[in-house]
Amino acid sequence: MKNSDLHTHSYHSDGELSPREVITEAKKAGIKNLALTDHNSFDGVKEAVEEGKKWGINVIPAFEIRVDGDEVLGYFIDYENKDFIREIKIVQNRVSDRVKKIILKLNDKGINVSFEDLLERYKPNKNPLEIHLIKYLSEKGYGEIQELWGKYIRETGETYVPIEEVSAPDMIKIIAEYGGVPVLAHPWVSTKSKKLLEEENFVKLVEAGLKGIEIDNGDRDERRDEKTLERIKELAKKYNLIITSGSDFHGATLIKISGTHQIGKFNCDEKVVEELSKLSKKIKSLKFHFNS
Repeated sequence: MKNSDLHTHSYHSDGELSPREVITEAKKAGIKNLALTDHNSFDGVKEAVEEGKKWGINVIPAFEIRVDGDEVLGYFIDYENKDFIREIKIVQNRVSDRVKKIILKLNDKGINVSFEDLLERYKPNKNPLEIHLIKYLSEKGYGEIQELWGKYIRETGETYVPIEEVSAPDMIKIIAEYGGVPVLAHPWVSTKSKKLLEEENFVKLVEAGLKGIEIDNGDRDERRDEKTLERIKELAKKYNLIITSGSDFHGATLIKISGTHQIGKFNCDEKVVEELSKLSKKIKSLKFHFNS
């Protein structure tokens, strides 16, 4: 039964709703299994798990984390493990440092914004991302979001700042070490992410412990073409990987801009969740109820 959305975000990353509200939307959409996959953060997981119990929704403790070239999803993570949290904090700090450096460059251009402004505007988020900065500037009248992203954040942008990112194989190893199930997220969003699908690069991910690969997150961009989808299926079959999907739900704004990413519209089968759970060391502490 296709009742499982394995890619959603709350306001603890770049979503608009609280974890509790995400679960409410999931209930309306008939979701049975949902993964809250906030960027570089576990902050909303506990609230989502507890709210899910009230509505009879299995909430998978999860997150999405930035790596060199793309992002990796971690399912059934040990989100209360202090050592694991410490590892993820490294990524959080690098992102925050980058945002602060971009802000300094913006200040030099006469654009009045501070990191404290972002913390206040997007609380309770403790780790504002680049997209929060761009949204804030747009709200202040500096331009449209897509225009500002290209002007200030992209590699060709006026205030571009590079970032030292953890390699995909290293992050996959970390997730697996702490009992989670690592899955490659949306490997079509950029030229760098597509390169991860090349054999010499992909085999390194598998050797590191990759267990799955995402095939749909609601994107309807030309980058997610048939050739890429066939490559994903080919690699999944060759390396016995689980194919996942989800909405990449962020809230009403993204749905309005993109016309897609509605929660529950890009579900995967419940059997996918079962397969992921069998690979997890964390599942034993959770009470999941599958239909099959």
